[in-house]
Amino acid sequence: MQTTSLDSANKGYLKVILLLALSSFCMGVAEFIVAGILTPLGHRYHLSDDDIGYMSTIYAIGVVIGAPILGVLVSRFNYKFQLASTISIFGISNLAIFIFDNFAFSLVARFISGLMHGLFFVIATVIALKVSPKEKASFALSLMVGGLTLALVSGVPLGIYLSRFDLLFPFLFLAIVSFIVSGLILVFMPRITSKKHGLSSLFLAFKFKILSIGFLITAFTCGSQFVSYIYLRVYLEALNFSPKDIVNIFLIYGISAILGNLLGGKITDRFGSFKALMIILILQILSFSSLSYIFFLKPYLSILSIILLGFFGFASIAPLKMLSSFLAHRFTPDSISSTISLNEGSFNVGIALASFVGGLSSAYISVFSNGSLSALFSLLALGLLLIFVRKVYYGRA
Repeated sequence: MQTTSLDSANKGYLKVILLLALSSFCMGVAEFIVAGILTPLGHRYHLSDDDIGYMSTIYAIGVVIGAPILGVLVSRFNYKFQLASTISIFGISNLAIFIFDNFAFSLVARFISGLMHGLFFVIATVIALKVSPKEKASFALSLMVGGLTLALVSGVPLGIYLSRFDLLFPFLFLAIVSFIVSGLILVFMPRITSKKHGLSSLFLAFKFKILSIGFLITAFTCGSQFVSYIYLRVYLEALNFSPKDIVNIFLIYGISAILGNLLGGKITDRFGSFKALMIILILQILSFSSLSYIFFLKPYLSILSIILLGFFGFASIAPLKMLSSFLAHRFTPDSISSTISLNEGSFNVGIALASFVGGLSSAYISVFSNGSLSALFSLLALGLLLIFVRKVYYGRA
């Protein structure tokens, strides 16, 4: 029965991938939306910008927790039910923010949204790999993540535009779209069975040194661009770019991230996850480090470095996910989704580490040092990849 469903899904896999992309767009918009309406929310709840910022912080905490722990708890259910339920609960939590209009309640709802965000990317990654033809799996993952990168470009302006109707209307919009997507999933997605596993499967992954190395590679690679990106506005202001220029530069960054994400999938399908990631990491080291010196030539040349930051930063997502899938199938074949969920959590660990390192650099050295630190993160990932993963990947260990 499962084979028939998967055969059917393979034939119409793009339909499923587009549903996943639309879902990831909702998740991305939810993650970025507060930034666009932060100050008005502060006025509404009579709180400072720092206090309202907790709506983003608690969302991020939920994402980190949701990926590994909830992935195990829902493993007894088929993937169709898992996905539809996750999107529905995500929609309910956003609807609650709109209905109750209370800051304390909103924090709880944002935490639940974050939990669903983390869980979604575990489920979506597994589904994308299961329904896609093997030769197009990486590109399918890129299309799925494409919803998130599109939200990177549109999330803030969309939130600002929708808030013109009502400040909390963006959350109602997210709820409505989520309920529609959940319904479409129930109608169009085939039933794909899941293998039940317990919390012990999370610890099983850490028994294999190479899997822990894989998580570190994901954390360092993902964190590399965010060392610079999180403090990019400070960097641009230090170079005396105008507020209007800064908005346009962030838009260009987002577009380059979308293109890089898609190309990363194509490269991975063609060369395999190891070689694709190796190439991308080398290009990251060269391009990210330029943020620390290119402005000496001309400030506007830093825009080129920022374009490359987005492009090569997001180009790494598909090979990272495919490498994780390869290692999970090789070392934990009976708990693949648990290993993938830990890898998904590693993305957010990398972002948190990058934020910390970038903040220290900006405060105690210079924001212009962050580019070099981004390159250092990529260099660490490349070193781990070449020293520990190469032999395993090519069957020499």
